[in-house]
Amino acid sequence: MLQIAFRIHITSPLPADLGHIPFAPEIDFSALMAAAGASGALDPNSIEVYAGHRRIEYALGDDLLYGERGTLEWALADAGCRDFEVRFSVADRRPPLAVRARVPLVGIGDLLRYNAGVPRPIALGGSGRLVDLTGDGRADLVGCWNYYHRPGTPISGVVCFPRRDGAMQYGDMARLRYVEPRGAEDLHHFPGTYVHADFADIDGDGLCDLVFADQRDGSVGFFLNTGKRDGGGWPIFVRDQVVAVPFAKIDDLQLVDVDGDGALDLVVNGHCLRNENAAGWPFVPADPVDLGAGAAPALLDLDGTGTLALVQLEQAEGAPFARRLLWRPQEEPLTFGAAGDLGLIGPEDCCSWVRAVCDGNRQGLLLQCAAYQELRFYPLEGPRRFGTPQRLESLAAVAAWSDQAWPCLCDWNGDGVQDLLIGGGYGWPRIVRNEGSDQRPAWAEPELLFSEGAPIRVLRDDLLHSCHWHNMGYPYPVYADWDGDGLPDLLLPNETNRIVWYRNIGTRDKPAFGPRQFLAVDGFVDSEQARAASGRLCAEENVPNQPYPRDPRAPFFWRTGAAFADWNGDGLLDLIAHSHERRATLFEQYIAGDGARRLRMAGPVRLEDGRQIDDSIVGRDKHWTESFRAIDWDGNGLIDLIYNLAGSGEIYLLRNVGTKQAPLFAEPRQMACYGEPIAFTLHGPNAWPGDYNGDGKPDLLGCVEWSVYPFYAHAALEMAEHPRYEIGDVRILD
Repeated sequence: MLQIAFRIHITSPLPADLGHIPFAPEIDFSALMAAAGASGALDPNSIEVYAGHRRIEYALGDDLLYGERGTLEWALADAGCRDFEVRFSVADRRPPLAVRARVPLVGIGDLLRYNAGVPRPIALGGSGRLVDLTGDGRADLVGCWNYYHRPGTPISGVVCFPRRDGAMQYGDMARLRYVEPRGAEDLHHFPGTYVHADFADIDGDGLCDLVFADQRDGSVGFFLNTGKRDGGGWPIFVRDQVVAVPFAKIDDLQLVDVDGDGALDLVVNGHCLRNENAAGWPFVPADPVDLGAGAAPALLDLDGTGTLALVQLEQAEGAPFARRLLWRPQEEPLTFGAAGDLGLIGPEDCCSWVRAVCDGNRQGLLLQCAAYQELRFYPLEGPRRFGTPQRLESLAAVAAWSDQAWPCLCDWNGDGVQDLLIGGGYGWPRIVRNEGSDQRPAWAEPELLFSEGAPIRVLRDDLLHSCHWHNMGYPYPVYADWDGDGLPDLLLPNETNRIVWYRNIGTRDKPAFGPRQFLAVDGFVDSEQARAASGRLCAEENVPNQPYPRDPRAPFFWRTGAAFADWNGDGLLDLIAHSHERRATLFEQYIAGDGARRLRMAGPVRLEDGRQIDDSIVGRDKHWTESFRAIDWDGNGLIDLIYNLAGSGEIYLLRNVGTKQAPLFAEPRQMACYGEPIAFTLHGPNAWPGDYNGDGKPDLLGCVEWSVYPFYAHAALEMAEHPRYEIGDVRILD
């Protein structure tokens, strides 16, 4: 293959005191090939970056998944290194993108990856199927993402993980797009936040089409495969028929020939809309028939008779994720018999959805397990008999750790290497061990934490003795020495207006935790009865700001992360959090006359102009899932505040311009990446400041709804613009 090289020279000054500098030059490989007189396609797997004779690790920007123009991303560890050479090969046709064993963290919103050197699980929002979209004869994973992903990319959407080498091994997630009308050139992403899709050959032309619905649209759109592909090899669809459905909210969508007449039917929310067109296309819907198996059943021929049975997840006794997998035989068309237990899963599997899929000539079930963190394929090997499940994985897997798993960077076991402590919407804090180094992290899979022999879990109803519709956990974990015994403890602000903590009764290298305790503040009664009263308050429908009302019986505000640090210089750990009045407030530890440690409300913290730190300083009007974080951002010995906002997804730095004994804060500065304000996710970002790349400077690791983690390096947050650069002339290599 023809190999082409070109040089990149950085023309702007580079600071030497800000740590690693992210660099992401945009490159038009098509134009470079044309300049070299070459015809063909970019081989993205051939790209190499050099600084002198040293090969540089880099990441591909997302645009290069879909074409030949996009960014290469790497970090400049040496501000004096300003010249690079990029080499790439020209192929007759673009090859599939290979899976890379390691993708470096750069620091411009790129996502944290396991980088473990072994395959790790991949995650999907919903609508999972196995179909060949790439045309290589292997079944790819398709479905929908939910909410935010990498900053700057669309919300939600229809996505594909291409099948790669290995039993159930996949490459990076790509987004599918469509045109409207047929023949148009502009490509559109599938719109909406809570979206659903399914995939099949709708019009009988041998190509995989799809149906798509936004949850609130009340209709299903049919998108046909045009037979054309974009610059990355992904099929292009065209919007065609739209079918109204009598559901105000669409929670599941499937294309299945339920009655066996050869025409694909629609199954929406567990209701079958038969296709009355025997030819199959266009779709002619009959009135919906309830299949009697809940909102999201799977349909699979379980016994080889050619007749589909229903498979459904049913809530079992116990926790919300305790489910059984049942089946129902189809006794007459669209009529199903009594349920039986397939015995495939238990409560510990924490399954959330099931789909019938076909992996080549293997039929089976695809289940989302481990509280949205894993996908498992159960191959059907005989009548109602399944083989060993296979987990869907990738060597380059992005870390995706379920619902709102806010991060905390910490050295968990005292080995001098930073680990990640994470929360989770369903209440389980977990530890993710770094099996590499601070400079080259390699992340293990999350592990539960235990207290008195049981997994630690915090939920609203458990803490407040209530029965609330929003029975979530949302811990904002912090690992810090609360009681001054030299061992870091587990501190858990959470969904409620109480903060719980677990004393470390283990050792520095092997943490272990005692029973749950509550942070008690002078002047506030903490008791089972007081917490239950807060729970009853939330049951009152007319109380403003539900499910997070003002509650003067509690010192803290709901669902707010706290900044733990020694804020007054006395050597004891304090915290800044929102009080019940929704103002940033300092809570100080002190030693009482009896020698016991106590906690008191010291009062609101302020800006240097005297204003209190409340909604008005950042222009917010809603309160849910914000957080404060403590960090010496500028290295001057004073602890500063990072303030994360929900709703807008903005992050603010409040520099401490006071003293170690009396913090006072400068005007909030919205964090920006090379001058572009950072604002991503509705429910986060709850970014944790710390040194994630080993350069000695604090960075930010944010988090979105389904817990992928955008990373921003210190230099990108401090510099006003991306380094300027020039691309030199091309040359053909021998």
